[in-house]
Amino acid sequence: MRLFIAIEIEKEIINRIEEKMKQFRNDDFDIKFVEPENLHLTLKFLGEVDEDNINDIQNIISKTVKKFKPFKISLEKMGFFGRRDYIKILWIDIIEGCETIKKIISNLNESMKHIRREVREPSPHLTLGRVKSGKNRDKLIHMIDLNQNVKFGEMYVKFVKLKSSILNINGPVYTDLKSFELGE
Repeated sequence: MRLFIAIEIEKEIINRIEEKMKQFRNDDFDIKFVEPENLHLTLKFLGEVDEDNINDIQNIISKTVKKFKPFKISLEKMGFFGRRDYIKILWIDIIEGCETIKKIISNLNESMKHIRREVREPSPHLTLGRVKSGKNRDKLIHMIDLNQNVKFGEMYVKFVKLKSSILNINGPVYTDLKSFELGE
């Protein structure tokens, strides 16, 4: 079973993101966008996990997130991973709340290094899509540059979720396995 830990994005913010994604879809870019119902902020990808380990994982998540009080995040501005001449991933930045998310991720990474060791520093972001080719690259860069000041919204993070991912022909299907409340 493929598992990951995530923060769900509120519907109101997803609606704003979806409107922005439509603008990108109307232009002829070669991007595989994340389906709106699948938009989430990944805290940790665990990969294939034996079902015997799920209770251990749930206990670690519960203990970890109880150390953190609910907090506000803001989703603002668009960016990309890769280079201007080879864009790989289109994303939205997390501005307010970014440091708290990094601390949660670091705690999860430390507590779960026996399950999946991370080599990169946390970089909280919301993935919008994967760029499959350089088609209309200059126009894509221009669109990204135009969206440096866009604000998608703010929300309070009160829960994180353990989710499973099953890949099929149409893309991944995510299922919530358990929700974990942050400490008070």
